[in-house]
Amino acid sequence: MDISISIFLAKVIGLFLSISTLAIILRYKEFTLIEKEAVKNPLLIYVSGFFTLISGILIVVSHNLWVLDWRLIITIIGWITLFKGIFRIFYPKAVIKLISQKHDNRLFLLAELLFFFVGLYLIYYGFFVY
Repeated sequence: MDISISIFLAKVIGLFLSISTLAIILRYKEFTLIEKEAVKNPLLIYVSGFFTLISGILIVVSHNLWVLDWRLIITIIGWITLFKGIFRIFYPKAVIKLISQKHDNRLFLLAELLFFFVGLYLIYYGFFVY
């Protein structure tokens, strides 16, 4: 596989993860209010599922590379994104229930922080290593 695809995806996914998770962490109260409103409309769950599905398919088809280096993160993110899209489309009520029952804010924020650092790691490889 051409390394340029990995570098491109590292830049795109890294920037997306870093920016989106930082926004969620810094504006957590507003985000939770938006999330509570979103679960009132199942159409939003479906639409977000289709966008997530498209993103996952694009990553998996272009970068299904199972090697033990930094590129494996891109492949895993692609598969997780694909399954997340499928889950949102086929089980929107379960997604709504999961979002509605989210109680442990610390665990959620810890996960966001983890994704933030994964994004920084991909930015490092995408912009500075190659």
